[in-house]
Amino acid sequence: MDEIARRYLLLGLRLESHIPGFVDSYVGPAELRAVAEAEPMAAEALADEASALSEAVDALPADSDEQCRRRDWLRAQLRAIRALARHAAGEEIAYLDLLERLFDVRIGPFPEERLKGARRRLDDALPPGSSLAERYAAFTKTLELPPGRMLDALRESTARFRRASLRDFDAPSDEGIDWDEAHDVPWGAEARFKGNGRSLIRLNLDLPRGVAEIAYLASHEGYPGHHLDHITKEQTLNNERGLGEATLRTMNTPESMLAEGLADVAREVVMSNAEMAAELRRIARDAGVAAGGALLEAAVEVMTAVRDLIDVANGNAAIMLHEEGRPAGEVREYLLDQTARPAVHIDQSMRVLTDPIGRTYPFTYSKGSELIRPWLEVRGQTTGFARLLAEQHTPSELLAASA
Repeated sequence: MDEIARRYLLLGLRLESHIPGFVDSYVGPAELRAVAEAEPMAAEALADEASALSEAVDALPADSDEQCRRRDWLRAQLRAIRALARHAAGEEIAYLDLLERLFDVRIGPFPEERLKGARRRLDDALPPGSSLAERYAAFTKTLELPPGRMLDALRESTARFRRASLRDFDAPSDEGIDWDEAHDVPWGAEARFKGNGRSLIRLNLDLPRGVAEIAYLASHEGYPGHHLDHITKEQTLNNERGLGEATLRTMNTPESMLAEGLADVAREVVMSNAEMAAELRRIARDAGVAAGGALLEAAVEVMTAVRDLIDVANGNAAIMLHEEGRPAGEVREYLLDQTARPAVHIDQSMRVLTDPIGRTYPFTYSKGSELIRPWLEVRGQTTGFARLLAEQHTPSELLAASA
């Protein structure tokens, strides 16, 4: 790797000591991690190093599209790292200003009409009854998996999404996924890249799961979502092009916004709604969930509407909490009222929104998918998605290209 990549890796690894959880995965040289641990730097010094490294990046050659994308990607990443280091050093940065520095685009509250639209779609998709919350609770209860079957169901659905994904996208022959359960964590599931084509996917078993959520997680965490994203970039950026910066994945930076946005639209790229309904029938049958075909077909639209509700409401809730200073109790009531989800899921959302990493992270889903969908419309679902898997891009680039 070149000196730019080496300095970038040391910068990110050193920032982890100030912001635990900032490093999502690292599969680069072990000696650099050892240097970062043996020679820590104060947060102020890391902010200065991010500025100095950004100046060095400005001098990189830009004679090809690949070189231009690399330079722009590094600039955006370094702006986020500099802001995180300054914030860790105690500098006060207004919440919305911090979001813009972290994610390379301006972010504000989502319009209420988007929430209302998602609620209307959910209302139309659910069987008739009393309140939206009660109908949604009854619907999800009908499709809920036994706790002892959740991890197996996720593993089996991921295998089917793998077959669907490899119709259009390549993967190394020796890639694969390891599995584990998790408890008492502020997330529903995670895909942690281990390098050499392998990821560890962990599922939080403390939360109830319906068949639609299992399928969503299979595509989001596995194929063609996070796992395929990781192994493709390892092959194209690191192994083929020698870009050492690709061995580090970070949280709350532009790359995380596009990674989560890519994973959120992943299912739509490889499975139609009809294919998704068939997948839900397989999950239900194999897990012993007695649900009719009409209910499972409705679950596709229910899942889509609920995902939009969650993404938008969580983003607005984060702004209420951290920009407007609203009390946590008021924010929790807002989420209960807007999303129609049970209290156990709302409590999990509040845990995320008050977590040092999670307080800004919800926008990676909502804004990420909002940027990626129009970009794919212009470039084609398969072709555009393949480029996002294999190349370095930034949120501001996708926004400008879709304007």
